[in-house]
Amino acid sequence: MVWVERFTCDVCGKLRGDSESWWVAASECVPASTARNTQPALQLMPWDNLLAHSADSKHLCGAACVHTFLDRWMAGLRAGTEACSG
Repeated sequence: MVWVERFTCDVCGKLRGDSESWWVAASECVPASTARNTQPALQLMPWDNLLAHSADSKHLCGAACVHTFLDRWMAGLRAGTEACSG
């Protein structure tokens, strides 16, 4: 039996090929310098198979989808749907 691993872009749904330069994004909570305990931060990293397996990572197929994802993430912060607990 052969194990086939497939990743799709979380923005456009494109299937990842071996030769493409994809990105992995992850949101985390970091210490805040204000009265809040933590604030959300977004990490953007070049493709790494180990990072891509995290349940919290987002798979992005290129610059256009990275920009779209960032716009959506920032809108979520403003709308209060992207936040840290604690």
